Amino acid sequence: MASYVRHGEGWRAHIYVRGTRESKTFRRRREAEAWAVRREAELAGGASAITFGQAAERWLAWKLPQLTNAENQRGVEQSIRDYALPALAGLRLSEIKRRELVKVVKDVAERGTVETAHRLGQRIRSIFDHAVDHGDIDAHPASGLSRVLPVTETKHIAAVSADELPKLMRDVSGYPEPVTRGGLLLLAHTFVRTSELIGARWSEFQKDVWIIPEERMKRPLPHVVPISSQTQVILDSLRPMTDESPYVLASPMQPQASISKNTLLFALYRLGYRGRMTGHGFRSVASSVLNESGKWAPDAIERQLAHKETDRVRESYHRAQYLDERRRMMQWWSDYLAASASSTAR
Repeated sequence: MASYVRHGEGWRAHIYVRGTRESKTFRRRREAEAWAVRREAELAGGASAITFGQAAERWLAWKLPQLTNAENQRGVEQSIRDYALPALAGLRLSEIKRRELVKVVKDVAERGTVETAHRLGQRIRSIFDHAVDHGDIDAHPASGLSRVLPVTETKHIAAVSADELPKLMRDVSGYPEPVTRGGLLLLAHTFVRTSELIGARWSEFQKDVWIIPEERMKRPLPHVVPISSQTQVILDSLRPMTDESPYVLASPMQPQASISKNTLLFALYRLGYRGRMTGHGFRSVASSVLNESGKWAPDAIERQLAHKETDRVRESYHRAQYLDERRRMMQWWSDYLAASASSTAR
């Protein structure tokens, strides 16, 4: 039976199994609990004896600190504790059948919370993936649980089509306010999230890359954006106007602050794109064009979009693996936009 005691600024866990005593110190009690359940299972019957409940506690201890939003943390933990653990906690991972997982997510969907059921299925799979990475099991039945659920209504993201890009780029290039114009052009050429762009600081740009710090990313990992020659020209044009501010897109009213997210959205409205294009729309159209071109590895595109990867080690590896290809891809994309802007209006 495990016990937990305060130890300095952290926690010390003690476990006793079949006369064996082990202790280990951690910064957080949650980390101590996750270690204890894993070691108890290993000492009692080997790694294969770990239950879903033990694996879930370990996953929560790993996952929740990565979520910077307290509401997201509560939502993730509550979904596991309310819907997954009551049915699965005492079952060994190696003995859980597909039908048992299907029943769990279907029961949630039948309560009218289809979106919650989809998210629960993804989290259950992540718990199993985490167990595979820890060597507890070699395979699992949790993949693709969403296909047994009703399709959720997809929220439409306003974005122009590739055919409409030439006019959009010409309209953006003619926007009268220079800092806002530069922001829209940077959104187009880098296709980062608007929240990632408006907080951009000059100190984040290093030679031919822009490194967005983890605190501004949707996931708490830094993101590397290769800088194309066109992007560099845009930055060079902004520097004389904002170099007295730490921000690339400095507010004209408060130079020590950045422009707001709505500044770029409202600029698109003024250009006539209300309901047709948003800042996020640049990500959508870039993804479509890059994928349809057939020139780039899908994983390279996903890395550049900073879409999530379930394994931090795998994600770090992929970021390094695809950086050279992403440099070429970002230059190709900027060349594509430049050609669109200079093409004859249809």
